[in-house]
Amino acid sequence: MSSPECPFCNIANTNPPVNLKGLEPIESNSFEPAKNTAHLILSTDHVLAFLDIMPLTRGHVLVISRKHYEMLGDMGVEAGQEIGKWLPVLSRVMTKTVFGDDSDRHWNVLQNNGARAAQVVPHVHFHLIPRPKTDDAHKSSFVMFGRGQRQDLDDDEAEVLVRAMRVELVKEISRIKRDEGVDLMSDLKRGKL
Repeated sequence: MSSPECPFCNIANTNPPVNLKGLEPIESNSFEPAKNTAHLILSTDHVLAFLDIMPLTRGHVLVISRKHYEMLGDMGVEAGQEIGKWLPVLSRVMTKTVFGDDSDRHWNVLQNNGARAAQVVPHVHFHLIPRPKTDDAHKSSFVMFGRGQRQDLDDDEAEVLVRAMRVELVKEISRIKRDEGVDLMSDLKRGKL
């Protein structure tokens, strides 16, 4: 189920699920998303994660369902479970990549549901927005989607950031297996994700 007019469906349709095979492929050129569609971090059977093209802050990530669901209530259970599985993983990846460690974990997780709730692209998606320290942190933390607040993503910087996020993703998947006993890499290798 996809919508030909939907930019997120276009990204999903041009970036099939990626079969990650370990640390080395993530760092090499074997994990290449389709050109000119998105700065892709993760692509599974049900979920994609990529950098927002107009980020509020450096490292602003979008997590979407592969299938086209306009509203959260329309989403299938399997897709919802996958998004729920990957949101904490990707937030830790984002934290280490953007902030450099786990000590600064300030970010927004947003899901705008419908036009009145500021949903611009009518395809279920979540925003993971890092909130780095600033001189005016209190005021800027409340500015979410105001005009003039966003700038176009720099493609060169995005490429470097995405590569770092992919490396960190594999480290986090390994940590989850070691500490939680959940083998996400095995699921990825079997093509389940």
